[in-house]
Amino acid sequence: MKKITIKNIYSGKEKIYTKDDKTVPSSYKKQGVDGQVFLSYLGLENDNQSNKQYHGGKQQALCVFCQKDYEYLQQKYHLTLDECSFGENITLLDVSDEDFCVGDVFKCGEAVFEISLPREPCSKIDMVLGTKNLCSKMVKDCKSGFYLRVLKEGFISKDCEFELLERKNPKYSIRYINQCFYFPKQHQEGIKELLSCDELADKFKKSLEKKLKKEKL
Repeated sequence: MKKITIKNIYSGKEKIYTKDDKTVPSSYKKQGVDGQVFLSYLGLENDNQSNKQYHGGKQQALCVFCQKDYEYLQQKYHLTLDECSFGENITLLDVSDEDFCVGDVFKCGEAVFEISLPREPCSKIDMVLGTKNLCSKMVKDCKSGFYLRVLKEGFISKDCEFELLERKNPKYSIRYINQCFYFPKQHQEGIKELLSCDELADKFKKSLEKKLKKEKL
């Protein structure tokens, strides 16, 4: 794999969103980062995660989304999506989810990180963007983005590139993992294999295992 270009890096602070008379705190909306930013084991400096049950932590230090998947969704569903519409920390150019596998190790600037699990699109996407059923369309098309765990802390910037150092699981692309997760009937054997993948985050494997049990009932 050639070196991958970063479109931009984003960080955000918590804001309050209102929908159906309910208020929801979220750090979904992010702004572009100028210059270098420090990446720790818990994520970017000055980037906030409001709901730490589902976002952040060492297994989800960075959220990545691919520009090709933006283009796919815009063309298929006639959407206009602004930069960082999916609340990601990094947007990558000229690639899509199917180009990445769980366990891939990348160097970027001073930092080194590893793909840990796919992102699970949630209802906040439609709430913040004002779209209808975009979240379910992303699930159907297996366009999710993914998370990184940090192996080495350090400074990164949008002028750096993703350089692949190691590919441990070439069979387990982010797209393939999503297919197993969202369409378990057709992928029972794949789920069984993924449960033994050391690089796939335990949190995600627990969710996969539940789907496997449901199919056995």
